[in-house]
Amino acid sequence: MPTGSSLKFMMQEIPERAFDVGIAEQHAVTLAAGMATQGLIPFCNIYSTFLQRAYDQIIHDVALQKLPVIFCLDRAGLVGEDGATHHGVFDLSYLRCIPNLIIFAPRNEIELRNIMYTAQLGLNQPLAIRYPRGRGRIIDWQQPFEKIEIGTGMQLKKGNEMAVLSIGTISKNVEEAFSNIENKDAIAHYDMRFVKPLDEKLLHQIFKKYHHIITIEDNAVTGGFGTAILEFASKNNYKKSVKTIGIPDIFIEHGSVDDLQKTVGLDEESLAILFSELMS
Repeated sequence: MPTGSSLKFMMQEIPERAFDVGIAEQHAVTLAAGMATQGLIPFCNIYSTFLQRAYDQIIHDVALQKLPVIFCLDRAGLVGEDGATHHGVFDLSYLRCIPNLIIFAPRNEIELRNIMYTAQLGLNQPLAIRYPRGRGRIIDWQQPFEKIEIGTGMQLKKGNEMAVLSIGTISKNVEEAFSNIENKDAIAHYDMRFVKPLDEKLLHQIFKKYHHIITIEDNAVTGGFGTAILEFASKNNYKKSVKTIGIPDIFIEHGSVDDLQKTVGLDEESLAILFSELMS
């Protein structure tokens, strides 16, 4: 059940496996749920911002039944130049509270391919994959498929003083920010990958080692990835400093992704300034 140009391509290439449900997000989700009850593995492709319309169906028809529907949430994060209605900045927040639902945000196109490969191997619960509008950056992206272990993060960069935890493609801005600061070797960078379930084993290691922790996401900071980390810290009685960075509690207007990231402080220059200030 894809949308847009991907639908046209899939209807041409695999017409027996692609279903055009029109602009009917509630129907798309419930149709996917019905297909899952019959042993199929449905990939339900909906823009992040428009999946909000099918919230009741996600909860009652999919998650409550623990059906293995794969939600592919295109245009997650700041979309740019499509207007205020198209920014997908609430999905981590509105999905995170739903039981039985796995939430994954790939760092790049290789991770996206691998999680889709993992999903079709067979899951016993629903999975939401959120990724942005745009093009990939990796030239040699057609690597052999690798299964991703559910609920695992990874360390991208070592450091001894402060840890940056990012989710999804905003990792690129974090990496570029490191190149603009003098004390970058003191900062560790982790790609948590899963917002639900969190990699608690890795988080325990992080909270025991670092006194200062920053979370970075291109989702609403209220109730999102950073909030999940704060909840983990509270549950486990960690008294470390945690700073959450993301989309502030406002509606973001029209503009290019680069301009909008600068407006909310998620561009590499703003992040570099923030890291330097926190390390000083």
